[in-house]
Amino acid sequence: MRKFAANLVKMNESTGRPVVAINTRHWIPGKMEGVGRFEMNIAVQLSLQHPEVDFHWLFDRKPPKDIEVPANVTLHSVFPKARHPILYSYWYEYAVPKLLKKINADVFFSPDNISSLSANCPCITVIHDINFAHRPNDLPTRFANFYRKQTPLYIKNAAAVITVSEYSKQDIIDQYSIQESKLFVVSNGVSPLFKPLGNSEIAKTRNNISGGKPYFFVLGSIHPRKNLKRTIEAYHLFRERTSFDFPLVIGGRPLWQDSNFTKTLEIDRKKGDIIFTGYLDDLEVANVMGSAFALLFLSLFEGFGVPVIEAFASGVPVIASNTTSIPEIADDASVFANPTSINSIVEAMVDLANDNSKIELIKVKGLERARYFSWEKSAQKTWEIIESVISGNKKHYSSTN
Repeated sequence: MRKFAANLVKMNESTGRPVVAINTRHWIPGKMEGVGRFEMNIAVQLSLQHPEVDFHWLFDRKPPKDIEVPANVTLHSVFPKARHPILYSYWYEYAVPKLLKKINADVFFSPDNISSLSANCPCITVIHDINFAHRPNDLPTRFANFYRKQTPLYIKNAAAVITVSEYSKQDIIDQYSIQESKLFVVSNGVSPLFKPLGNSEIAKTRNNISGGKPYFFVLGSIHPRKNLKRTIEAYHLFRERTSFDFPLVIGGRPLWQDSNFTKTLEIDRKKGDIIFTGYLDDLEVANVMGSAFALLFLSLFEGFGVPVIEAFASGVPVIASNTTSIPEIADDASVFANPTSINSIVEAMVDLANDNSKIELIKVKGLERARYFSWEKSAQKTWEIIESVISGNKKHYSSTN
């Protein structure tokens, strides 16, 4: 492995090796959410597992400094920064296809819900979920409109489509009538950073975060889809109805700027023992997660729900939504609640806090469930899809020339 320092690595001359381009534009340290972590982990694992392949990682800004770069990887900074639907169109339909042609890519793998309709090679698109089709008001209008218009085009154009859960697979089939043979499920993985912590580590983190007290933890970007308003209301009722002096710790950054929503959260925070940490990096998340009394994951809509398996791997109990993909991912290792019912959430919190035997049981089940998910296995499955697309395209090319 080598470090990326100042200059982008120059492309090698064609060697006859397979060439795979991977969209990694969400790999931004300090700002990564679920999509960015999926991009990062799959890109790294694919490149390590297949040294016989030339991989090209495509960023829309200067690649992160000091990242470990396998020897078979070339890094590219593709102008401009694509953070708006207008710039999406330019980046994916002009800048990226130009580079794909230059490197003679065999396939373009785009794991961020967006793809290219202009690429001169097959495209594999990852659609994590289609929340925008069900809850368009969760996004700014221009983004919701972009996804609603473009997603069916990406699906039609793609050589293969990947999603992250059986729930999302069926949802995409129902919404877009895609052929099931074209759609594959590749789960998220869980980082080895997430593991049960020792008593001294837990005490240190709790002293830093919550004054030494056990706490409920909420992790995720802050926006309406994550159901924070009801979660906070349920927390206040839990404190009123019980003697458990557990703070509520919320980790994450605002995904979309919504002054009314932010103001509401600020008012709620002043009502009780609520701590906003802001964005947490991977190591911080692992420490804060592993030191929690329980994770509250009460989203209204999820294509997967990575914090659930991170809590499982940390030996931390989970109170989870009983909707969308979450029961599939959590299986029988969580306490479930109706995310639209504050009373249901409160009852689940009270039930867990009062039942030590249940706590120990779901900790064990969670650790067992976490072993099902790994980035290594996810990358292996992704490679099978990539290899099939490359092979199929070469066969198609040979038969038509």
